[in-house]
Amino acid sequence: MKTKPNKEVFSLMMTESEVVILRKPANLFRGIEAVGGWMSLTNNEIIFNPHKLNIQKQQLEILFSEIVEVTKRNTFYVIPNGIMIKEKSGQEYKFVIWGRSHLIKIINGKVKNK
Repeated sequence: MKTKPNKEVFSLMMTESEVVILRKPANLFRGIEAVGGWMSLTNNEIIFNPHKLNIQKQQLEILFSEIVEVTKRNTFYVIPNGIMIKEKSGQEYKFVIWGRSHLIKIINGKVKNK
């Protein structure tokens, strides 16, 4: 059950039992738009919360239990700053985020535990 956003916890829609483990600036590709915002890892999921200035402002939630693969990717084929997250449904999410090796290690650890 989701609760109202808690402004003290980065305006995320979270359950009461969720705890933010890591929060980093990131971009999420939605079509041709690279939506700027914040990626937060909780004990249950990845939450992407776009900045207010973006055209596409909807929050994205990816449950660790739905993730089948997390891989490194290059932005524009040459910049080594991206990750791709693939869900069981086949849905893929492409992010631009620095420090991706550490992030992938944390996500893979959470996926194995779900």
